[in-house]
Amino acid sequence: MKEKYDLINDDPVIRTYTGKWVNVFDPTLDMFDIEDIAHALSMQCRFSGHLSYHYSVAQHSILCYRHANAHGLTKTEQFTALMHDCSEAYLVDIPRPIKREFAQYKVIEDKLMLFLATKFKFVWPLPDSVKDIDNIMLQIEWDHLMIKREDIDPLNRLEVYSQPYAKQLFLDIFNQLIK
Repeated sequence: MKEKYDLINDDPVIRTYTGKWVNVFDPTLDMFDIEDIAHALSMQCRFSGHLSYHYSVAQHSILCYRHANAHGLTKTEQFTALMHDCSEAYLVDIPRPIKREFAQYKVIEDKLMLFLATKFKFVWPLPDSVKDIDNIMLQIEWDHLMIKREDIDPLNRLEVYSQPYAKQLFLDIFNQLIK
């Protein structure tokens, strides 16, 4: 990959936190770094930022992992739960109702997720167990963060992580699971 890009004239690349150049349309395994993923996901707010405070995609991923762990899913499923949104580090978090309308986005996301799954050794396409956990967490997050329900089960109440904490915890869990 070349060292200098012309972003004004539409070279199809993004520059990451660690300084890598990533072409999501023509990815290679060496473009991806777990620190870039943890950093970007910890900086991105769920629900397109329409919350009273910053609640990151990294925290969502961590809570999906924790749910998988608490419910006795395999280590592979737990790791996949942690990594299930990692393409959003490069493609951003688009709300599900909008994402469904972008057929080409899904094609790009699937290709990117296949590269990421190959690089980091998680399961793609996602197993139903991980899809179920993602949906459960979406409902919990919606109830707690968006509509601020008062009758939420205390076990499902969310503590909001700071960006640095979410990033470090994501990396810590990743490193623990790959051992």
